[in-house]
Amino acid sequence: MEQAELTTEQVLKRDIPWETYMMTKLISGTDLQLLRRYDNRPESYRAQLLDDDGPAYVRVFVTILRDIFKEETVEYVLALIDEMLAANPKRARLFHDKSLANDDPYEPFLNCFGKVTGSYKKRAARYLL
Repeated sequence: MEQAELTTEQVLKRDIPWETYMMTKLISGTDLQLLRRYDNRPESYRAQLLDDDGPAYVRVFVTILRDIFKEETVEYVLALIDEMLAANPKRARLFHDKSLANDDPYEPFLNCFGKVTGSYKKRAARYLL
């Protein structure tokens, strides 16, 4: 029997073990600080963070999509990106920031195909267009 797709709201209610990812060196201490500052905050607060230091937050999201394979975490970050871009589609330019020049902006989303199922594959594919 196929499991029902979770809504973005349901996915974003998950408690992601960011500290564990830092202890296992999948994210840095700086990444953890940025995630704590951003995670579970109202859109208006997140918008200010993205206006002030958007490339840093996108770099954290890209790192997670590239390096972490746990489906629940990848879905969570894709949901964060969805919300970020739904609130302001112009933020897509953050994925092409010069601070990410050494990274292929599409690679983390391509990597998602092997990590997630259902609508989350569609979300990842949307960013490749």
